Amino acid sequence: MKKIIIVLFAVMCLAQWIVPAKMVYDSEHTILAGTLYKFKTAPIDPSDPFRGKYITLNFQDSFFQFADSAEWQTGQEIFVTFTTDSAGFAVADRVYHTKPESESYLRTSVDYIYHYANDHKVWYKLPFDRFYLEESKASQAEQIYWKAQRDSAQIAYALVSIGQGQAVLQDVIINDSPILEIINELNQSEE
Repeated sequence: MKKIIIVLFAVMCLAQWIVPAKMVYDSEHTILAGTLYKFKTAPIDPSDPFRGKYITLNFQDSFFQFADSAEWQTGQEIFVTFTTDSAGFAVADRVYHTKPESESYLRTSVDYIYHYANDHKVWYKLPFDRFYLEESKASQAEQIYWKAQRDSAQIAYALVSIGQGQAVLQDVIINDSPILEIINELNQSEE
């Protein structure tokens, strides 16, 4: 009986190392082997004090259009492949009910469906809507991001690596500069 308990304890300890290691490996593999896309962000209402130390991102084009949206249901699992538009930003290329053979696709779900006359849009969830930051820089980053979103002359986007079903948010860029670089420059000029 004692040997079984020791073996079970060893398996439990091993699992506590394997699960996080697998998560880190999957993210790193997506960054190294996935395709990098720029997702253009859109402004949101910044009033939620309970969310913690991150920037909440909203994206402009997280939908696809179909002549008949009856084949789609809210919450349904879908697979999305992406291409880039003329400005270099990611747009949905194709949407599948089953896993595609493509090397780069996002596994997600239908968020909601919009019907109006002959206009049928199916909105999907983008699972990378939070950019976590060091606590001391989060507040300043939020202010910079919100200011960029309200100013139509500034371009803000997220750099996201997409692999086989997974996505990793790598950075938030404002006017071709990483947000942490902007914060560091502002802090150096104030000293």
